[in-house]
Amino acid sequence: MRVKTKLLPNSSFGWFCFGIFVSATALKIGSNSPGIYAFLFFILFLILTFVFLSPPKFTKPFERKVFFAILASFLFLVFADTNQTSIPKQAKPFFRSFLMEELKQSPLSLFERRIVLGLVTGSTKEIPKDFKELAKESGILHLFAASGLHLGIFIGALQWFGNFIFTKHRWISILISLGFGFFYLYVLNFPVSFVRAYLFAFLTLVSSLFYRKIAVSDLLFISSAGISFFLFSDFLSIGFLLSFNAVFGIFYLKPSLDRMVFPRFQSLWKDNLTLTTACSLCSFPILIYYFHSFSYGGIWINYCLVPMAGILLPSLYFTILIQTLLPTVLSGIFIDWLWTPSSFLLSLFLKLFHTITFWERGYKVWKEANICYLFVSLFLIFLLWFLHRMDWNQKKYTNMFVVGMICLFFPSTYWIQDSSSHQNLFQQGKGYFSFVISDGFYLFGTCSPYKRMEFPNPITAIKRIEFESESCLQTVLRLKKKHKGVEVIWFDRNQSPFGTVLDKDGLQIQRTKHLGGVITPFLSLFRFDGNPKQITSLLGNLKETERAHSQSLWQGYLVLDFPPWKKKEAKEWINYQKLLGISNAWKILIVEDHFEIPLLHHLTNPKLL
Repeated sequence: MRVKTKLLPNSSFGWFCFGIFVSATALKIGSNSPGIYAFLFFILFLILTFVFLSPPKFTKPFERKVFFAILASFLFLVFADTNQTSIPKQAKPFFRSFLMEELKQSPLSLFERRIVLGLVTGSTKEIPKDFKELAKESGILHLFAASGLHLGIFIGALQWFGNFIFTKHRWISILISLGFGFFYLYVLNFPVSFVRAYLFAFLTLVSSLFYRKIAVSDLLFISSAGISFFLFSDFLSIGFLLSFNAVFGIFYLKPSLDRMVFPRFQSLWKDNLTLTTACSLCSFPILIYYFHSFSYGGIWINYCLVPMAGILLPSLYFTILIQTLLPTVLSGIFIDWLWTPSSFLLSLFLKLFHTITFWERGYKVWKEANICYLFVSLFLIFLLWFLHRMDWNQKKYTNMFVVGMICLFFPSTYWIQDSSSHQNLFQQGKGYFSFVISDGFYLFGTCSPYKRMEFPNPITAIKRIEFESESCLQTVLRLKKKHKGVEVIWFDRNQSPFGTVLDKDGLQIQRTKHLGGVITPFLSLFRFDGNPKQITSLLGNLKETERAHSQSLWQGYLVLDFPPWKKKEAKEWINYQKLLGISNAWKILIVEDHFEIPLLHHLTNPKLL
């Protein structure tokens, strides 16, 4: 017996949209290929000729659906605007200014205002950078991005109040919620996940007015066809794929998990567990392919925080609405009372967020996309759908086997130490570079005030941080806050006035030596920026370090990172290495020659030299 979870469309209009989806996908994938339009027209013409001239092999309803799909493909190629350029979706300036003015009147702190602004506008640019990074590693960044969750909660809250007021005229409640939902979509400038969610809500609510139920496959193809026709630049984007994959997991995998995991036990806790697992499994291949990372702790963090967000967001929406409608005379009197429930829920949400995210985020980064994990996750997704489709997920041993595979998949992919997941040298540029070896983080050079440095994600926890420039203090303090109990050493050769203050806070100050003298017992690495005042100190440190390391396996490196106007002088250091008093025990590297950082290979594979 098969259940109604078909992947193909159910209605004729669904097949019409399926044709648009197929043409848009082919055009998007082959956008860089010359003659793609002519090729697609030729293929469609051949298919159409084959369908009409060949003897009837299918039923008339199926042939009619195929005809609709081919017709839609032709119409898409002719009329769709496929030359759109993708631009970041920002909230309308007037809407953002309106929210900022309303939040200034609230009793919230500046930090809480930025969080509320990020939640309501669905923009991660509104929230503080440290908080954003923590949310990314916790797997809940979608709560602060324009996602279908926001629109679903917004329309759902309006529906609840509308049904309560218009008990005998439900259609009025539907029209009001869809109207305000479209306005919300407009002021956020049509982000792709919002568009998908609004189309879902529109199709579902309108069909309910006519006492019809639309198939989930039709929902997926109609909404994707609408996005591809009117917003082709966002079609098959990362946001599009994440949004549709999450919905695919809800529609196709969650019912299967519901019948496998405690089939006789029904509760909101179980529904939330299967929902979170299905969405996490479906988003795994997208995240690992495009971002080479995944937050394993995000599974249980979402399990805890998403229901809380479902309570917090309606509270914020209605608080801002009532504050807007409140007369100016009364706003000063009742504003604190008005914000009390939302302020309490927001503080509870932030407290819960900070508490559970500092336990274990399980954030892992790979150097490149792990194709093996990607195919295994796709296999599990297909297996769950297939078992539900064939109604085979009622057998006890089959359920135990599949659920066991899913339960083992996430821990095994996290704990298996893949060499590509350990980024020794993770960031470099003109004027600075940094790397992680074992449990130590080394930051050489000057940090740019215009470019935020990303944090490393090594397999082992960072226990020691060493840096040399005062400009990197902010980055180091952020990293120290993230990794508690780390030892921080500042090689301050310029006698900074902040040294004595930071020394009292637990930062060790080293004023006589250069950074990199003892990275490991077998490795020393110095960076020199060409400052003539530091040459004597540098040569002394090189000789002292060489005397302290007499092991045959020890290797020393001197990285020359001179300003552009001293590039020739840097090469002269290699030519006149012995005249400068630098022995052959030191390997001299120039940033310009090693900008793709073969230094990574030198550090991880010393025998290559």
